Amino acid sequence: MNCRAFLLVGLITLLVLLSACSAQSGTTPASQSDPSSATASPSANAGPSAEPTAPPEQVGSGTTKIVIWHRWEGEYYKAIKQIFADYAIKNNVQIELLLVPDVANKAQIAVPSGQGPDIIAWVNDRIGSSALNEIIQPLDDYGITPGYLREQFAPVAADAMIYRHRVYGIPESMEAMTFIYNKALIAADDVPASTDDLIAKAKEYNAAHPGTYFFVYNARGDIYAAAPWFHGAGVALVTPDGTTEIASENGVKAARLIKAFSEIMPQELGYDEANTLFMDQKAAIIMNGPWVIADYQAKGIDFGLAPIPVVSSSGQPGKPFVGVKLLMLAANAKNSQAAVELMKYYGSADVQMQLARVNKQVPANRQAQQQVKDDPIIAGFIAQTANGVPMPNSEFINAMWDPFNKMIEVIWTGAAAPEQAVQDAAALFEESVADLK
Repeated sequence: MNCRAFLLVGLITLLVLLSACSAQSGTTPASQSDPSSATASPSANAGPSAEPTAPPEQVGSGTTKIVIWHRWEGEYYKAIKQIFADYAIKNNVQIELLLVPDVANKAQIAVPSGQGPDIIAWVNDRIGSSALNEIIQPLDDYGITPGYLREQFAPVAADAMIYRHRVYGIPESMEAMTFIYNKALIAADDVPASTDDLIAKAKEYNAAHPGTYFFVYNARGDIYAAAPWFHGAGVALVTPDGTTEIASENGVKAARLIKAFSEIMPQELGYDEANTLFMDQKAAIIMNGPWVIADYQAKGIDFGLAPIPVVSSSGQPGKPFVGVKLLMLAANAKNSQAAVELMKYYGSADVQMQLARVNKQVPANRQAQQQVKDDPIIAGFIAQTANGVPMPNSEFINAMWDPFNKMIEVIWTGAAAPEQAVQDAAALFEESVADLK
C-alpha cells in the first residue's frame, strides 16, 4: 500500500472510531418514520436491561394471553391498538402490548431468560442476528412458508422475511425513499428521467434561481440515502454471504456520481438541512420517505411523487433500500400457535388496508395495495418499493454502516477520490465481517 492510500485508510478508520464513540448511525426508514424507534443500523446502546420501562396495555380478557413488545407510539399506535382490540374480542384472547425502548436489543437479553414476549414488532434488518442468537424462531413449521409469503405479499416484502431459506416474520408495512417535487416550483415534466438529466437540470435551475436548489437529499455521509445510486449502478452493497461489491468498477461509477452531486448541492447537507430547504420551498425536489409526508401536508406544500431516476452509467433505475416492518415470533413464546394466528391476521389484506387508510402506511399485502391504489401518495411509494432492494437482513449488515457512511463523507468533502474511497471502505467492511464470522 502506498503512503497516500495508507493515510486515506487511516483517515476513514479514525472517522469510524469517532462515529462509534458518539453512537451515531445512518439514517434509516425506521428511525425517520417512527422517531421513537431505534435506527435499523447498529447503535452503541449501553447496557440494555431485560425489563421494559413502560406499563403494559391490555385488550381483551380471554384466558389465552399473547404478549407483544413494540415501539409504536402516538396517533400511529392508536390505529394499531384498535386492530388488536378487535381481534382480541372476536377471538376471546387477551393481548398485552408493551412499549419497550430499544426493543431489539432488550429482546436479546429477555428472551433467553424467559422474560420475553410472544411477538416482537420491529424491522427486517434485525432478522439475521436475532435468528443466530435464537431470539426468534422460524415460522415454516406453522405454515408460513416462502410460498405463503409470496402469494400474500409484495415480492420485496416477502424476500425481506427470508433468512437462510427460512421464514422469520410477517410483513406489516414498507418504507423507501422516492422523489418528491414541489408543484409550485416545477412541473411533473421537469422531473428528471436520468442522473445525467438531473445534473444538467440542476445546474441550469441553480444558476437561474440563486440561493435555491433543484435537488437535495440527505447526501453527506449516509449510505442509506446513497443506496439508490449504488444499487442502480449494479452494486450489491452487502451480499447474503457477507461480501460487498462496493470496490467494483460500478462502485466507482456510483461514487463519482456522489461527487458530482456534491457540486450541485450545498456542502453542508444532512437530513435536516435538506428537509428544511424543501419545507422552505428553496429546493424543487427532495428524495425522502413516507415518514415525512405529514409534515409536508401540514406545511401546505403542493407536492407530487416520482420514481428515482435511471442511473445513467448503467441504464437501470435508482433502487432504494426497502425497510419492512414486521412481526417476529419469539423463541420462548408461551403461546406460539395463538401468536402466529394473530400475526397472520395482522398481515391480512383488511388489516393492512385499514392501517394504510388511517396511518398512510405502505401496505406489504398485495390485496391491500390494490385496495388503496386510489391514494396517490401510497400508490407512489408502492411503485417505488416495487423497484427497490430489501434492507439486508443478515448479520453482515452491521459491517456496512460505519465504513460506507464514512466513504460517502470523504467523497462528498473531497478528502478522498472516489476510486480510493471505495477501496478503503471495502477493506474496512471486510475487517468488520471477519469479526462477525
